[in-house]
Amino acid sequence: MRKAGFTGRFSAGVEAVASSGGQFMPPVMGSAAFIMAEFIGIPYIDIARAAIIPAILYFISVLAMVHFEARRSLSQSRGEQ
Repeated sequence: MRKAGFTGRFSAGVEAVASSGGQFMPPVMGSAAFIMAEFIGIPYIDIARAAIIPAILYFISVLAMVHFEARRSLSQSRGEQ
């Protein structure tokens, strides 16, 4: 991201947010999903199905954040307001 022109802080923030998103993105979901499945007594696939929509929305919001930051940076570099 730095080579694409983003600042170091923004690049690090996006990396941290995208990496932590893997904790609730099926089928990975970290170990918490398996613990929930065992504790509640429902199949893992049901937990994964319930988590897919929020996970997709999460990553769409990350994509939107990067998109709007790129547009803002581009307009500032061109001198637009």
